[in-house]
Formats: sequence, structure tokens, C-alpha cells
Amino acid sequence: MKYYSTLIALILLPFSLLAQSRPAARKSAGSATRTSAARPVSTRTAAPKKSVAPTQPVITQAPTSSQQTVYTSRPVARVTPVKAKESRIQFGLRLGGNSGTIGGVDASEAGTGVQTARIIGFHGGAVLNIGGPMFSVQPELLFSQYGIKLTQGSDYLQVKYNVVEMPILLKATFGQRPDLKFFVNAGPVFSYAASGTVSAQEAGQSDSQAMDLSQQGRFAFGVAGGVGVALKAGPGSLLLEGRYSYLMRSQDDGTKTSPQNLMLSIGYLFPLSGH
Repeated sequence: MKYYSTLIALILLPFSLLAQSRPAARKSAGSATRTSAARPVSTRTAAPKKSVAPTQPVITQAPTSSQQTVYTSRPVARVTPVKAKESRIQFGLRLGGNSGTIGGVDASEAGTGVQTARIIGFHGGAVLNIGGPMFSVQPELLFSQYGIKLTQGSDYLQVKYNVVEMPILLKATFGQRPDLKFFVNAGPVFSYAASGTVSAQEAGQSDSQAMDLSQQGRFAFGVAGGVGVALKAGPGSLLLEGRYSYLMRSQDDGTKTSPQNLMLSIGYLFPLSGH
């Protein structure tokens, strides 16, 4: 009986051991399953880590003598200089001396041995020049002196008129140098005799008195022309000019005379605007 109990115990022993070992296996399998479920396996491939360059200064090696440096030429835009516009209006003054005479005077009527001579006077006034650098119109308003002198030995009789005249000249300027120009001008002249004096010397005694022009023609008309040079000086130009003026006047008694002047002058013109 004891033998059968021992035999039964030996038969049932593996089953009891198997029963004890199964829960542990299930537990471990379940925990493994749960662990696998809790940690899903990612199918993505991890991106490779970027390598960070060390923060060290980069030294560029200068080209050696054996290396050739290549330069690329770039087109350079041309800058065209803008010329300043010359003024089309200029204003100035002129002043000079006169050497005058009066044509149509018969010296022989004054006596034997009487000769005519030129008088010395002056002129001055304002000048306005309108136009371009080559061609322009130049009106002027001048005070000038005309006259004549009759001489016989040391005696003389001199007539001098003080005249307000207005030449309107056409002017042509030429020359290659900007600081040196030459010019010629010509045009009509209108004049008005404002006053006059008569001076005489006889036997060492002299006298002078004003003329009465009420009985004489005061207006005269004529032409003038000249040549000169313009020198650049400061903002304007310095003018040196020689001019000849020829007037015609009719007297109340019907006689006609021609007052004339050789004029040498210096002047200055400066621009009024830059248009």
C-alpha cells in the first residue's frame, strides 16, 4: 500500500511541477507581449546626425607667385560731362575816347589858310547783348561827343556836340579758344544832339560859350561798325574794340553835314542768366 502511494506520488510529481511552471511562463510571455505593445517598433530610419564644424577662423592662403590671378573686366559706364549753358543775355558797360570831325564843312569859307582838324572827346554808356555765342544783337545807349576844329596858325574855332546815341548792332563772334574770341559788328545808329559848345582862341585870348541848338537839326541817323577782341575775365568778358560811326544830319537851311567818330573803347560784359 505504501508502495502504491509512493508510485502515485512519483507519477503525479511531473504534472505538479508542470502546473507550477506554466503560470510563470504565461506571465513572462504576457509581460513580454505587453512590453512589446507598450514599445512600438518604429519603421523610420533615424536621420544621421549632422557634423558640426568647429568654430575656428578660416584662413585663406594668399596666392603664391606660381599661381595666376584672373581678373574679370566689367564694363564701366561712361559719364558724359554736362556743359553749362552759356547765357543768352549779357549786360555791361563801355568807355573810351573819340576822334571826331564833321564832313560837309568847307574850311575855305572861314578864311584863307584855315584847315580842319579832328577833336578829341569821349564816350560811355550801357551795353546789352542778346543771342547765342556766335551771332547776337547788341543795342547800346551811349553819351558821345562829335565835333570839328578849324585852325589857322595858333588860332582856332572848335565846335563840339554832346550827343545821346543808340546803336543797334548785329554781332558775329568767332574763335576756337574759350578764353579768347574775336568779333565784328555793324548796324544803324540813332542820335540826338543834347547840347553843344563853341570854343575859340584868337591872338592868345580864348573864350567858350554854349550853343543855341533851337535853330539846328538835333536828330541824326547813320551807321556804325567795328572789330574787337573779347577776353574771358571772371564771370564775363573784357572787350577791346575799335569802331567807326558815320551820321547824317540836315540843317534847317538845307545844308547837310556828316558827323563822324573814330571810337576806341574798353568794356565788360557779364551774363544775366544761364538759359
